[in-house]
Amino acid sequence: MKGFGAMVLFVLAGATVFSNGVVVPPYPIERGLGGFVMNSHNVHIKVEDGIATVIIEEEFENKSMRLLEAVYLFPIPSSAVISDFTMKIGDQVLKGEVLPADQAREIYQEIVAKMKDPALLEYVGTQLIRMSIYPFEPGEKRQFLIQYSQPLEISSNSYSMIYPLKIDSFLSAPIGAVNIRVSVPFEIAEVYSPTHPFREMESASGRDYIFNATDFVPGSDVALVLTSSEDEIPSSLATHWDDAMNEGYFLLTIIPRLKEETIIPKDVVFVLDISGSMYGEKMEQAKRALEQVLQMLRSGDRFAIVTFDGHVHNLTGGLLDASERAVWIENVRRIQADGMTNIYDALQTSIDMFSKDDQGRFKVLLFLTDGAPTEGITDTGKIINDATPEARARNVHLFSFGVGTGVVAELLDRLVQENAGRVSYIVEGENIEGKVTDLYRTIETPALENVTISIEGSEVAKVLPTGPHSLFSGQALRLSGIYFEEGDLKVIVEGTRGLERYRYEYLFRVSKNPDNPFIAKIWAQKRIAHLANIYRYDSSLSIAAKEEVKQEIIALSKKFNIINEFTSYLIAPERVQTSTLGDRGGFSASPAVDAVMAAKSVAEMEQDQFVGSGASDYKFVDSIGFALEEGIWVQDDEEVKTLEPISLVAYSKAYFELADRSEWVEKVFALGERVKFIFNGMLFEISDKGIESVEELDEILN
Repeated sequence: MKGFGAMVLFVLAGATVFSNGVVVPPYPIERGLGGFVMNSHNVHIKVEDGIATVIIEEEFENKSMRLLEAVYLFPIPSSAVISDFTMKIGDQVLKGEVLPADQAREIYQEIVAKMKDPALLEYVGTQLIRMSIYPFEPGEKRQFLIQYSQPLEISSNSYSMIYPLKIDSFLSAPIGAVNIRVSVPFEIAEVYSPTHPFREMESASGRDYIFNATDFVPGSDVALVLTSSEDEIPSSLATHWDDAMNEGYFLLTIIPRLKEETIIPKDVVFVLDISGSMYGEKMEQAKRALEQVLQMLRSGDRFAIVTFDGHVHNLTGGLLDASERAVWIENVRRIQADGMTNIYDALQTSIDMFSKDDQGRFKVLLFLTDGAPTEGITDTGKIINDATPEARARNVHLFSFGVGTGVVAELLDRLVQENAGRVSYIVEGENIEGKVTDLYRTIETPALENVTISIEGSEVAKVLPTGPHSLFSGQALRLSGIYFEEGDLKVIVEGTRGLERYRYEYLFRVSKNPDNPFIAKIWAQKRIAHLANIYRYDSSLSIAAKEEVKQEIIALSKKFNIINEFTSYLIAPERVQTSTLGDRGGFSASPAVDAVMAAKSVAEMEQDQFVGSGASDYKFVDSIGFALEEGIWVQDDEEVKTLEPISLVAYSKAYFELADRSEWVEKVFALGERVKFIFNGMLFEISDKGIESVEELDEILN
């Protein structure tokens, strides 16, 4: 919250309504009468010369059936300079007051006690803008405008900032519409967010990066990294230093922005499963995705289409020029689903279409299936072992799509790992067409192949992902790693374009900057994904070595609070709810559906967006686990079963005094109203009976 100095807006309404500003009624609103809602939250962040100017416009509405009195609260960090904060009521314009952090703490605690929602404790420690709102008529709408400026954190030639948007459990209703626009000059090569999907648009004076959502409940703040460079292949390095571990984490970003004539022509073979299980909407979406890919082919590209059921159907008979795609778009619409699943022959036929001699072309195989091999050769190991050398001999990049939970995760994972590609799992509720076309857009314009990246200077370790890589124009390649001291780094990027070899060198400086913790989490996700693939698929590991890998995954998951379909099975397997027996997480004995969900989590961790599992009944507070048991967050420690609990009344003076004395306890309270935890060797339980006064608390602690 405080590290990047961005604004936080909350809105607390009704019993527990939260958004980005806080509108707090002085009394609980009766159920069924409604309350405050946020209709819109619009943000424009304009970056120039290392300064971000942020303009926020919000609209609230009184949905209740009566006149309401409320207070609007707006937490701010120390680095921000407020230039405008107004609320309009007709022609009347009202201004807010700024409260220092110690006075703001009292306000927060009053709200927590009144609203019976401890999650607001997360924001203790910030300064605060406050404005009284009265009267707020039934059905009335009010607009708030906030404008502030803040210097961006700079590391080498990258800038970073956080715009706090996290609301998590505060909202009783989603925000009607959220629009965030980041405007940058052309000197900024890219704006990247690991937390929210922004789309890029050209503007007259630079580029705009836009995030839109409707009926939105934010789950995290918006983290931004801006790469500043006008080179042919811009590059930047952002860092975060961890004093406790005496090591730092870096995020290296490489973004080719090449002219049209330097783009490598592609050969694209689309391999589509048309077995009976694909019948219906899955097949229709897959066909629309294939149509989209054909439409996106560029001049000089070539394509082929292979379908398979129990047999293989080489529809195009070979690679065709992109100019012939129109007739094949019509043919694709007539494809029908029926039969078994012959994956082995489909892969062999499609790989054979690529020539071993066309060295100046980028070769892509897009493979989509929804099932396991049931026809021909069905052994997973043989399918992989026979396909891989043939694909490598032709320099083919294999991208696989697993539709549903009936696929063999090991087959799809290992095919792409061995053949310089990427896997995407598409489960119920996700759109096949969108997933396929989004992936294709990222590889649409190849810029460099067979890319190797070496780093000289200050010592670095555990750099991920490992190469070789491919670079695509307008698409960033990001590498994460660890460094151990301040100093200079030289990054050397080498690769081929057509038949020519290219080399680029960059100089960066790594420092002990402690203000970018999200960069550490990006590395942790990639490291867990890397270890997960070793844990699941490296048959050469001894039992002891496999256990070491498992323990590192668990340690990283706890430290960085990464809980998803894979990590949860290793951390707390007894808490995983499943309808089938056996291990989960993509292990050899796991049910197919669970293996696919675990593999999906691992594949997503390899990408550049933060991965979570949504609501979870297991969470960490500073590496200490808590499990939700019958509505109570219970510390995952054997001593909980042996210690006699000390009851503490929620929202009492003793409750807030204990939170004031320990930042860790304050975070524990933010889990929920009912918690059970160990502090100073004693087991505390928050309930509606027990210790209330500070004197009683002191007697217990002393």
